[in-house]
Amino acid sequence: MSALTALWASVVIGAFAQIALKSAVSGPLGGGNAAASSWWLTLLRSGWLWLYLSCFGAATGLWLLALSGLNISYAFPMLSASYVLVAVLARIFLKEAVSMRRWIAIGVICCGVILIARS
Repeated sequence: MSALTALWASVVIGAFAQIALKSAVSGPLGGGNAAASSWWLTLLRSGWLWLYLSCFGAATGLWLLALSGLNISYAFPMLSASYVLVAVLARIFLKEAVSMRRWIAIGVICCGVILIARS
């Protein structure tokens, strides 16, 4: 796998990890007392948490592979693409409302990622 492929795979898997984490702390856990031991036990039994941890681990491994072949000054700013992907996935899977102002800001981030990718 090339370093560039590893970078993009890390971004995509990392974005799905964030959706899984949000799912883990929502639903029966949402609005609960985070200090209560039952809240933590419920969280630890959540399949979403374990999916998050698996995805995060895979994304980190891919990130290490990407860094082995890319300049950090190129690779790290490219992680900003995850902001865009997380917003899109949150809209699709979590049905979150994303305001026009936020979409415009995401568009600005996309422009920056494109400029970096072409450098």
